[in-house]
Amino acid sequence: MKRRLLAVALLAAVIGYFSVSYVAAATYEDIALRTRDGLTLRGWFFPVRGDRAAIVIHGRHANRAEYHGRLEHIADFLIAQGFSVLLFDLRGHGDSDGDRFSLGQFERLDVAAAIDFVAGRGFAEKRIALLGISLGAGTAIQELLLHPDIGALVSDSSYMDAFTEVQEVLPQEGGIPGWFTPGVFVMTRLAFGLDGDQVRPIEVVRAHQERAILFIHCDTDGLIRVHHAEDLRAASANPASALWIAHGCDHAAASDLYPAEYRTRVLAFLGSQIP
Repeated sequence: MKRRLLAVALLAAVIGYFSVSYVAAATYEDIALRTRDGLTLRGWFFPVRGDRAAIVIHGRHANRAEYHGRLEHIADFLIAQGFSVLLFDLRGHGDSDGDRFSLGQFERLDVAAAIDFVAGRGFAEKRIALLGISLGAGTAIQELLLHPDIGALVSDSSYMDAFTEVQEVLPQEGGIPGWFTPGVFVMTRLAFGLDGDQVRPIEVVRAHQERAILFIHCDTDGLIRVHHAEDLRAASANPASALWIAHGCDHAAASDLYPAEYRTRVLAFLGSQIP
């Protein structure tokens, strides 16, 4: 009898969870964001009752709809917990304007436009959370340069700075030695106006000790090595900052391999920062 009651209760909880998610998903809005440098970005806004909102930021070579199902999973549990959610395509991705990425140098303007939109819908900045993955995580950290009063920040698989990441990834992605990194930086600055020296999330963390951050990383990440998360966490002297290293998963895949723990950790952190 007890097992039957437990099964019924569990089934009711599951049905309730997905019912809330379905209702919210059925009322989403197609939106357009305008950045300070004149680009139009496309997105979806899922409004629910309450005064908390979350902006979820995808990684490179992805968009709001196609990121291995991760954004859908994250949006579902945020909506079920009473967060209005904004998903959008970064510049150069999906349906948004732009033709290249900059590891957050210019994408921070995209997130700023998203924050301005959500604030315009009546949410106080201190009640808005940012959750970024990979490129989105590095960008979310750098967003503190423009919006230091954001309510909460979750960084899933961020790089500590552009130079270190490029130096480590050049051999496997470009087939050339890491000591070409200074030359790569010079050429991208001359050809595209991109300044990799401005992309230093770790310095932003050091400069904003008032901001608690939840860092998430996989220990077998082959694209952005786990020491990036460890160094970022060490740079934050805020006692409320936390680091979760998920074991046995590849780049940005903690939510894939450990969906329940991912949800629990993220919601607990957000609840502590935006009660």
